[in-house]
Amino acid sequence: MSAHVSVSWRSLFARPYGAYLATFSLGSALYAFAAFLVSACMPSAVQELGHLTLMSWSLTFYLIAAIVAGIVASPLKWRLGTGATLQCAGLAYLLGSFACGFAPNIWTLLGGRVLQGLGEGTVSSVTYMLIPEVFPPLMIPAIFGVEAMIWAVGSLAGPIIGGFLTQAISWRAAFLVEIPPILLFMALVWRVIPEGGHRDEAHHPIPVLRVAGVGCGILLLSFAAIEPGVYPRIASLIAAMLVLFLVARSDLAAPNRLLPQGAFSFRKPAGLAFWVVLLLPAAHTGPGTYIILLIERVWGYDPLTASVLGSVMVAFWGGMGLLVSRLPAGWTERGVWLGPCSLAAGLALGWIGMSHESLWIILVGQALVGTGNGLCWGLLSQVIMTGSEAADRDRASAMLPSVLSAGLAIGAALGGIAANAAGLAEGVPQATLVRAGIACFAVATFAGVLAACASLKLRAARQG
Repeated sequence: MSAHVSVSWRSLFARPYGAYLATFSLGSALYAFAAFLVSACMPSAVQELGHLTLMSWSLTFYLIAAIVAGIVASPLKWRLGTGATLQCAGLAYLLGSFACGFAPNIWTLLGGRVLQGLGEGTVSSVTYMLIPEVFPPLMIPAIFGVEAMIWAVGSLAGPIIGGFLTQAISWRAAFLVEIPPILLFMALVWRVIPEGGHRDEAHHPIPVLRVAGVGCGILLLSFAAIEPGVYPRIASLIAAMLVLFLVARSDLAAPNRLLPQGAFSFRKPAGLAFWVVLLLPAAHTGPGTYIILLIERVWGYDPLTASVLGSVMVAFWGGMGLLVSRLPAGWTERGVWLGPCSLAAGLALGWIGMSHESLWIILVGQALVGTGNGLCWGLLSQVIMTGSEAADRDRASAMLPSVLSAGLAIGAALGGIAANAAGLAEGVPQATLVRAGIACFAVATFAGVLAACASLKLRAARQG
C-alpha cells in the first residue's frame, strides 16, 4: 500500500493530472485562505458596523448560500457545462468580495457573504465531482493529502495576512486581497477545465422547492441564534428540524434526488460516514466562530496575535491530514474512529479551559480538535466517494461539501444560540464573555460526543 501511495503522489504532477491539480488546489486555497482571512477580520468588522449579536450570521449566511449552491451544482454542471459553471461561481465570489470590502453597513456585508458562499459552494461541489472523474481511485488519498497541506498553509498564512491587514490597514483590505487569486482561478478554469456537461435539462431539473426548504431550515436555525427569549428560540429550533426532516423525507421518493441512495442510513458505511461528516463541523464550528473574539476580549491580545492563536485547530488539522495521506491503509482505517474521539476530547478540554479562564488548556484542546479532523476527513471522503453506487457517485461527491457546509451552518447557529443565551452583546463585561464561551464549548462537546458515537458505529459497519 505504501508503494501505491508514493506512485500516486508522483503521478499527480504528471500530465494530464498536474493542470487539474493546480486548478483544484487553487479552488481549495480560495476557500482555506478566505476562511482564515474572514475569521481574522470579522470581529473588527462587526464591531465597527455594529450588531455584534449578528456575528454568527456572517458565517451562517455564507454557509446557507454554499449549501444551496452545492445542491444545484450537479444540475448546473449538466446544463451549463463544467467550465461555465465554475466561471459563474468565480464571478459570484468576486462580486461578493467587492461587496464585503466596501460594505457601508452590516447588511451589505452579509449580502456579500451570500455571494461568496454561492461561489465557493459551487466551486467545492464541482471540484469534488471532478475528482473521481479525473483521477483514478489510488490517487484519491494523495489528493486529500494535497488539500490538507493547502489547509495547513492557509491556517498559518491566512490569520497572519488577515490579522496584519486588519491591524495595519483595515478589515476591508482582508476581503479585497482575495480578488487577485479569484481572477487567477477563473483564468485557470478557462485554460484547463473542459466545457463538459450534456445540457440535458429534462433529466437534470433543479429541485427548487427542496433546495428552498433546506435554505429555510438552516435560516430558521440562525434565527434561533438571535431570538431574545427562550421560547422563541425553542420554537425556531423545532421549526428548523421539522422543515429539514420533511425535505429529507420528500427527497427519498423524488426522481431527481438531492441525496445519494442510502445517505444517512444507519446500516450502510457511506450513510454513517455522511452522519460523521455532518456532526464533526457541527461540533467544532460554534467555538471556532467566537474563539478569536474571546482571545481578544478575555485575554487582551491584539487582532494579529489572536488570529494566529485562533488558527491552532486548523494548523493541526492540515498537518495531520498530510501525515495520514502518507500512512499505510491500516492506520487510516483507525482514523475513522480515533479522529472523532480526539475531537470530542479536545472540545471537552476547551470547556474546562474556558471555565478556568485558561487559554493554554483551550489551545491544547483546539490542537486535539484539529488532530481529530485531520485523522478522519480523507478516509470519510473516500468511504463516501467509493462506497456509493456508480449511478450515484456524482451526486454523492457533489453532496460532500454541501453536507459539510450544513454541519458548519448548524454548528454556527448552535454556537450563536449558546453565546447569545449567555448574554453576548456589545459592551458586556468580561465575566459575560467567559460565560458565553463556556456555553459554546458545552454545546460543542455534546455534538462531538454524538460524532464519536457515529464514527464507532461506522467502524463496526466497515469491519462487519
